[in-house]
Amino acid sequence: MEKNVVKWWRILGMGLLYLFFVFASCFAGFLHPVCWAYFSVLAAILAAGPYFWLAARWRKLGVGTFCALLVCLFCLATGEAGGFLSKLVILGGGILSDVVRALVGNPSKKGIYCAYPILAVGNIGWVIRLWSDKQWYQEGALEEMGTAYAQGIQSLQTTGHLVAVIILTAAAALLAIWLCSKTDKNSAKLLK
Repeated sequence: MEKNVVKWWRILGMGLLYLFFVFASCFAGFLHPVCWAYFSVLAAILAAGPYFWLAARWRKLGVGTFCALLVCLFCLATGEAGGFLSKLVILGGGILSDVVRALVGNPSKKGIYCAYPILAVGNIGWVIRLWSDKQWYQEGALEEMGTAYAQGIQSLQTTGHLVAVIILTAAAALLAIWLCSKTDKNSAKLLK
């Protein structure tokens, strides 16, 4: 019983670390509009470690949904990533990553390699209104960050940038999760 309690505290701790890295990546957005629109690329790299640790130990359905749910709950509690669409994209990414991992093989590295990029792309939901509600985003950027920043955001509100964010996030996630499998030997031993 005591061992299970410790296990669940560790899982919760790693889930919160995953959330912390996703949230911390957003702060790069203060540097430049590109860093804001493409924050999910940095999040995919930073959050790969906690996800890999969790996925190696949580061999059944649910780790992606758990991580995505933590992000959604944080967004709801803080008023971040407004709107239903953003929560749908984030949570949908988590659920879809779990389905893909189950189909490929939960206890396998291959399953994790296929699932993590989907989860990482789901975090684009945090900024999805940049493309889905352009006027709202423009007004918010102007009010919060000024004219130059709002103009930078406007130049990023193209389908091409959305596609680029998706591709770069998935590629960064795949590279980061592969690096985790090479460096976190203890977790890697738990996988096929």
